[in-house]
Amino acid sequence: MTLDAAVGFVFIALSVASLYLLVAIGLSIVFGSLKYVNMAHGVLYLGGAYIGLLIASNEQFGGLLSDFGAIGLGWGFVPALILTPAVIFVLGVAMERLLAKPFYDRDLLEQLLVTFGVLIAAQEIFAIVFGRTGTIYPRPEWLMGAISFPLIGTPPGMSAASTIRVLVVTLTLVLIGVIFAFFKYTDYGLAVRAGTEDSEMAEMLGIRVGRPFLLIFAIGAAYAGLAGVLGGSLFNVTSGIGMEILIPSLVIVIMGGVGSLRGTVIGSLLAGFVFALATVVAPSMTQASIYLLAIVVLTIRPSGIFPSAKIGQ
Repeated sequence: MTLDAAVGFVFIALSVASLYLLVAIGLSIVFGSLKYVNMAHGVLYLGGAYIGLLIASNEQFGGLLSDFGAIGLGWGFVPALILTPAVIFVLGVAMERLLAKPFYDRDLLEQLLVTFGVLIAAQEIFAIVFGRTGTIYPRPEWLMGAISFPLIGTPPGMSAASTIRVLVVTLTLVLIGVIFAFFKYTDYGLAVRAGTEDSEMAEMLGIRVGRPFLLIFAIGAAYAGLAGVLGGSLFNVTSGIGMEILIPSLVIVIMGGVGSLRGTVIGSLLAGFVFALATVVAPSMTQASIYLLAIVVLTIRPSGIFPSAKIGQ
């Protein structure tokens, strides 16, 4: 394998890992802090993909929208990248207040059934409204082809590293740094960690954990929405992508250790590289590769990679 091919393979693996990580982080911190299983998290990825598409492009959709001609703002990819997480953040606030909060004290099975039902219903609604034909984001010219820098052009060994995949990986690295810093250095992050340990004691000490929990839920939602835009730029956008991203992301959370951000990062990296390797070695096993990886990891470490880590670590 040449250097260019090896670097290209690495960025394929890292970009896939990045999408899983952006979705899995919301699942991990919500379950780790609130003990809430949010299978409707896939709706946020799905909604982010379609909202971003409406912001970025102006095109003909199927379904109920087929009679209205071309629809969308047509503002381009960058505005979609900026505005979509903000919209999904607001949607995350509404989801926490209306869907999650009433079920915080209910059994995990009830949470699972209700939120999974929401995901299935939402996917069907998106299919009815937008149709079932897949579409992809229109990329600006500067996102086409291999990564290239002013003056120096494409660095040696980077000719197979596409600009869009480098962008996905870079944004994810920044956002992971932000979420770690949030938990370690902000009052809200410390309040979430305190509330996770003992919410009643935290309340007695004057720490209002409700607002920090709401904020962390909404941040996880915004990350999933951004992942929807980035995923749409790499793969087709269809009404079924919510389920397609959710189940592997949930497996990654369990594999990494529920509530452990470090475990989620490591689990996502392992899943990304196994996924990329399977596309080369055994394409028919690409989707199954992540589940086979989870079987191996959980056989060796039944509680996950970092089972004892506290939320935010």
